[in-house]
Amino acid sequence: MPLRLLHLAAASVVLLTATAETLETQDHQAVNPFDWPPLRFTFSSKLSSCLSKFSVIATPTLSDSSTQVFYDVSARFTNVNDNPKVHDAEKCFNLKSGKVPSINSVVSAINEASALPRDPGSDECTTGNLFKVSLNGVTLALCSSTKGFTMTSRELDISVEYLTKPVDVKLTGDSFATTVTAIGQTLLTGKSHRELKAEIDFSLTKPCSCKSKPRPCVFVHGLGIKKEMARNRERFYYWGDMKGHAPCCSSMTYTYLNTSGNPWTSDVLQQKLCKRVMAVSETSTNSTIEDTIVVTHSMGNLMLAGALANGRCSLSSSSTWVGLAGPMKGSMCSDFVQDSCSGKTTAILETVAEFTGKCPPTTGLKSLPYEGGTYSSLEIDAAYKAAQKAYRANVYAVMCGERYIGLTSLYKPIFWMLGKTVPHVSERNDGMVEFDSCAGGFPESKFGTSYRDRFYRAKLNHFDMEFLTSDSLLDKAKMPTKWFECLL
Repeated sequence: MPLRLLHLAAASVVLLTATAETLETQDHQAVNPFDWPPLRFTFSSKLSSCLSKFSVIATPTLSDSSTQVFYDVSARFTNVNDNPKVHDAEKCFNLKSGKVPSINSVVSAINEASALPRDPGSDECTTGNLFKVSLNGVTLALCSSTKGFTMTSRELDISVEYLTKPVDVKLTGDSFATTVTAIGQTLLTGKSHRELKAEIDFSLTKPCSCKSKPRPCVFVHGLGIKKEMARNRERFYYWGDMKGHAPCCSSMTYTYLNTSGNPWTSDVLQQKLCKRVMAVSETSTNSTIEDTIVVTHSMGNLMLAGALANGRCSLSSSSTWVGLAGPMKGSMCSDFVQDSCSGKTTAILETVAEFTGKCPPTTGLKSLPYEGGTYSSLEIDAAYKAAQKAYRANVYAVMCGERYIGLTSLYKPIFWMLGKTVPHVSERNDGMVEFDSCAGGFPESKFGTSYRDRFYRAKLNHFDMEFLTSDSLLDKAKMPTKWFECLL
């Protein structure tokens, strides 16, 4: 495990605190199992990093008015070979992680299901009727049968079985009332109440393929690297494994530059970056980046933008720049660390500063003060303006985080702490960079919250945008890897 993630894991133990959940209490009545049977939900992941599944037994309870239902649940985790392996499965299937939907959110979605026509020649649903269901903005196909139903998306399958005997389940935090619709009752009980009219055509989401020309990809890291390699590397722990998720990358290489000991404005650093990026394509010249996909994270965005603004190299129309989490107006973490190191904050905040940068602050970190802030200067502000202009003129796609909690990971507690303690300009930040700073002058209206949007306003933290952890299975605003896969 990379050293910085070991540090984060250790800090997580210190910073994690127990939280109490308050459940809304309601009057409920017992349910005849033959009217509303218990359900066995089986979630199966199709992601290579999450080859596991888990089963949930859900016992229904109706409200006194019989217009609402809620389910108490208990879960059993297994791996793909059906051998109990709780911890590995929980990485992918934690009901509180946001990666998979809660049982009651699935029930709510089923209540809004729409019946669809079934193509007689299709093998999508041969056992019964076909429906469309939307969960957190992701569309799934629902196929009914006499024994239950299945829900299918690209990354996740949900199989639901009607049970014939009552099941005792202890009350869990995943319980809230859901209003019952006729279509919901039909699917959740297996009993037909009316003919359901088909509404629209539907096809499952297909895996993304390269829509443009495959080209070499070079990934440019951000702050925090102290060593420097003379050449690009084929693998680098800074980034997650993108194998199978980069259809337009004919090859993938990674820069390795000293970003801790140099400011992003350094002439030498910017020139080295140009050489590293131009090295991946045989058609690039001494000053023009040709036939290359350039992916920049964090300070790497400013380094490339500064190099372009200063004429150290240029980006040909045959190349594509993809920007991730760029501090185009600086980062309040830089101001925070400089405050911490000068004794202006508490001991607790200095502990957090250990992970944004130890004292004394590095040269690289000091070069990232928030634009117009206490630690900035007219010279740095001018460099920001020039970089932002080059950024807007050259970058093809941008991903910015606005939810510092992000995906479930080892580093999630640290970003929760950063989001709470660093004096960010706005709550909309990735723990290190404000959304507005990352946007770099692009209007907010240009951004969308789906992985299908070229300018992606995501519910991710700063490290999530290094592709270090698995995407959410059903939240379109938490799919950084799929965003890159489907982008070009």
